[in-house]
Amino acid sequence: MKYETFISERDKDGRSIKEIKGTPVVTPVQVHGGKVAFIGSVPQKPPVADGLITDTKNLWIGVLTADCLPVFLIGEGVVGVVHAGWRGTLKGITFNAVSYINRFSRVKKAILGVGICGKCYEVGEDVYKLFPHEYKSCFKEIGEGKFLLDLKEANKIQLKAAGVSEIEDLNLCSVCNNDRFFSYRKEKTDKRTLSAIRLI
Repeated sequence: MKYETFISERDKDGRSIKEIKGTPVVTPVQVHGGKVAFIGSVPQKPPVADGLITDTKNLWIGVLTADCLPVFLIGEGVVGVVHAGWRGTLKGITFNAVSYINRFSRVKKAILGVGICGKCYEVGEDVYKLFPHEYKSCFKEIGEGKFLLDLKEANKIQLKAAGVSEIEDLNLCSVCNNDRFFSYRKEKTDKRTLSAIRLI
């Protein structure tokens, strides 16, 4: 289970990072969906997906975020990375990625990366109503039809449901730590943080 993670900071727009330590980075075309793609080599065209999985050592797989939650997945000889905003979370992207890996390995550990925290992420009643009952503990009503949503908690629910017991939270909020990381909510930026993982 030897792996390495990389998280870009404000001095560089994550979208411009095409390699790390001389090794190529593969990022998907993210659509806030529930689809996962397997990457065996650097593709000619990036896959349309919100989760990437690889068992190849000579590449990084990454997602780009500016408040959405990146989730790293580590298994035996395999790693994954997920882009989970509220839409992807609703579509079960993290559960789907773990289930995909579990078909041929086991996800031993998950790491919750830099994403907006439950104290900063305000959503409307329209979003609250979309989520099934098991996620209601992730919402805190703050009045006037507004709720605080804890994306990390929602994705922990999916990780546990998929059988992942070891979950590490880096405790880095993109809004609270806006001096280090990009936040769309805070600054309406189109720049992104790259969260990448590779097998060693």
